[in-house]
Amino acid sequence: MNLSQRASLPAGLRRELSTWPTRQAVAADGSDRRFFRLRRGDATCICLYHPKPPGTPVTENDSYYLIGRHLRQQGLPVPEILTYCREEGWFLLEDLGDMSLHEAHHQGDRATVLELYRQAVELLVDLQWAGTRDFDPGWCFDTRFYDAELVYTRECRYFQTAFLQGYLGWQQLPAELERDFALLLDRALASEEQVFLHRDFQSRNLLVYQGRLWLIDFQGARLGPPQYDLAALLLDPYVQLPPDRQEDLLDAYLSRRQRHGALDSLAWRQRYQYVALCRNLQILGAYGFLSRQKGKPFFQQFIPAACLSLIRQLDALPTDELPTLRGIAWQAWEQITAQSGGGT
Repeated sequence: MNLSQRASLPAGLRRELSTWPTRQAVAADGSDRRFFRLRRGDATCICLYHPKPPGTPVTENDSYYLIGRHLRQQGLPVPEILTYCREEGWFLLEDLGDMSLHEAHHQGDRATVLELYRQAVELLVDLQWAGTRDFDPGWCFDTRFYDAELVYTRECRYFQTAFLQGYLGWQQLPAELERDFALLLDRALASEEQVFLHRDFQSRNLLVYQGRLWLIDFQGARLGPPQYDLAALLLDPYVQLPPDRQEDLLDAYLSRRQRHGALDSLAWRQRYQYVALCRNLQILGAYGFLSRQKGKPFFQQFIPAACLSLIRQLDALPTDELPTLRGIAWQAWEQITAQSGGGT
């Protein structure tokens, strides 16, 4: 959809656009939504257009509005929603610029990047603390909780169907993989702690604006384990943080979490290992799906890093755990590196 094709747009949006002389498309990564920067003199805003959002009776657009309003009311740094036209499927949003944490990581100096990641960890703790307060799961368009069904279908099976079968082309998989998935679910969901879960808290969803980090793409939020969003930040293939940096940030997270009450750090870390594995399976499933089914080759370049991360996480577990998944991870790595002509 191109906003220059105004005849195909709904009447209300056409009227709004007529007041903004300059319109420019903004990249949307893997989303089916469309974003445009509108400019009128020195004033700018972002138009988000999504005319057929999934979900009923609460749609993805509704979730964006309800959750965004909630986070803003809790004092968290999210863009202000200036207008929401539910019947036509569009928003006007505060313009936070184009610099993401991902871009800052590759362009900035070491001291600046370290400070930004310190901010990201602090923001995550604040998000989990303040975002959970008065959060209504009824605002969620796509399941209210991060539970066993979601982990199995959207992470374990997604890894199997979209990455192993869809991307790598594997036809047969060992039956023992289901046993490993069952153990992984049991360990990852052992805690009853539920906090505000963004579910994609990574560098391309954190914008650097006016010297601080701002959070976007929160419409898929729900309640879930606190380890998940930290894993999304630390395992982020867009950035590929080295293991020692990941460990430093995990320590920083736990230190800040202690301000909100006593925490069993050892148990928290142990659970993190399994939740992080679930996140890594989701990443590979998503990159496989976006690369093959959605025809977005941009994501393919990050698959080797995500696969290597999966191997490292599995190697950190007791040697008798998840043996089938270990073997599959190594086979996938060998196929990927053979196709790319080298290893990492």
